[in-house]
Amino acid sequence: MTEVAEAVARLVAMEHGTRPLRIHIDPSRDGSEVVSAVADRVHVDFFRRIGPDSLPTAGSSL
Repeated sequence: MTEVAEAVARLVAMEHGTRPLRIHIDPSRDGSEVVSAVADRVHVDFFRRIGPDSLPTAGSSL
């Protein structure tokens, strides 16, 4: 639980517009962060192929 609390505190301390859309907390250190990063890249590539020129970023409004 400490890792989650620390991650929340880091996010809250970040300036508006600089916060990531998602963070990953992997207390078991089983490599799931790497898998999530690959999945994120695949999603971005997919959305670029289907048409949208830009994807939402941490600082964008939907």
